[in-house]
Amino acid sequence: MASPIDAAFRDFADLQGTWTCHGVFPASGKTIDSNVRFALDLDGKALVKHHDDTSAPALYHALEAWGFDAKNQRYNATILDSFGGARLFSSAGWKDERLVWSSAADVKPAQRFTYVREGHDGLRIDWEVEKQGAFVIGDTLHCSRHGAAN
Repeated sequence: MASPIDAAFRDFADLQGTWTCHGVFPASGKTIDSNVRFALDLDGKALVKHHDDTSAPALYHALEAWGFDAKNQRYNATILDSFGGARLFSSAGWKDERLVWSSAADVKPAQRFTYVREGHDGLRIDWEVEKQGAFVIGDTLHCSRHGAAN
């Protein structure tokens, strides 16, 4: 039986499932491969994301919990990673096929994750870090829904 979807997460429902991602760290040119998995939880009131690097040495793994803060009318995310990090982000939600997560003020350097829908079965994820007052791309992933025709 499918989990019900809270109204705040209707725009996120199409993310559910497993995605295979390939990308690059622009500064070094090093490539990266990852699997990303999204699932609704808490009776549709939260979205949980697992991010697992698969390219050697496959050190980065993260668990994210996304929720909606009705009082402040924004989405909040907590990211826990295999390096011991715990980062907080917030977002206004999907706008023009883009979802931008901005780090909390205490996250230094400031960071941003931007998700861009690329058709029904494609997703781009950009991780940006603030350097000298401007955001620069740390890595970019192009993801395809697992099982989708490439």
